[in-house]
Amino acid sequence: MKTLLIDATIVVWETVGKKLLPTPAKFHYLFNIRELARVFAGICKVAQQHEFKVIQNVSNLKEKISPQLFLIGLWRHECERTFMDKLTNNVDKKVFSEILNRTTKEKFRESLGFDDD
Repeated sequence: MKTLLIDATIVVWETVGKKLLPTPAKFHYLFNIRELARVFAGICKVAQQHEFKVIQNVSNLKEKISPQLFLIGLWRHECERTFMDKLTNNVDKKVFSEILNRTTKEKFRESLGFDDD
């Protein structure tokens, strides 16, 4: 699972860097290695909360979710928080959402045996 998360994050980061280029109006559209660190820092912050054991206890929730699916959802949230928060208009946010959705399907659906939902 770790390898899949790393590969998927790098694919998102590289694709965003190629498709959402900086312009004079969007000079802050620079996506460097810090964005990778921010995604993983957010995931680690949740995972290291031993008193909550969020990822391990997710299957005890009312709506049962597998820990793998929860981790993918957390990864998507951290990617959105890291990358989408930099974007200034809805067109760019839609481009990012398409990148994230495509990467999620390509990296996780077949590897973990999930369907399109």
